[in-house]
Amino acid sequence: MISQLFDVITKLSSYAMVIFFAMFVYFKTTGKKGKYPYGKYALISLVLMAVFGTLFFNTPQGKNVIKKGNAEQEARTEKKAKSKQQTPTKTTKASVKQTLSTTRTLLFVHQTKFSSRGQVATIEVTDKRDTKESFRLTTIAILKAIKNSKYQQFNEFEIVFNRNVGNGQKKTIVKSTFKKSTLQKLNLKTLETNQLRDKADTYYESK
Repeated sequence: MISQLFDVITKLSSYAMVIFFAMFVYFKTTGKKGKYPYGKYALISLVLMAVFGTLFFNTPQGKNVIKKGNAEQEARTEKKAKSKQQTPTKTTKASVKQTLSTTRTLLFVHQTKFSSRGQVATIEVTDKRDTKESFRLTTIAILKAIKNSKYQQFNEFEIVFNRNVGNGQKKTIVKSTFKKSTLQKLNLKTLETNQLRDKADTYYESK
């Protein structure tokens, strides 16, 4: 009963404040003289609204209103966030090749080969001069590209970086394998190159 009384007074005060403020603005802009001090009445209405509004929202009914409002706001925010999320449309091959053609971690000309056998996808990169660190950085870029693709058809991803040593020969410099379950758990936003050995299912790096 008391909470309802607080609610009614709060609402009436808000209506009164709007009316008095409108009258105050009207007489101020027209230069006419009002019969009553509407500005003072608007201020009093504002104070009453603040006081009784505070009292109302401290009652069980008022707290329930706040709780319901917060729940609705969270639901709207979650719905908006979901609507912004885009389902990946690129194949894993297309996503990886685009990344390897635009990434700045590989400084020199390289050859890229994407192949798959069964549910295993292999990305093989070969060049002459890039460093191990650039290969590690590119590994993270490839993992991001995979995760931003329709990768669910594969259960394992093999990433290989070779050094072209001439005469058609190549030497494996960095090689890692990530299972789909591992990839799904990885936080690629915080993954550092020195964490790859621990995060990968298998990891090899030449000395």
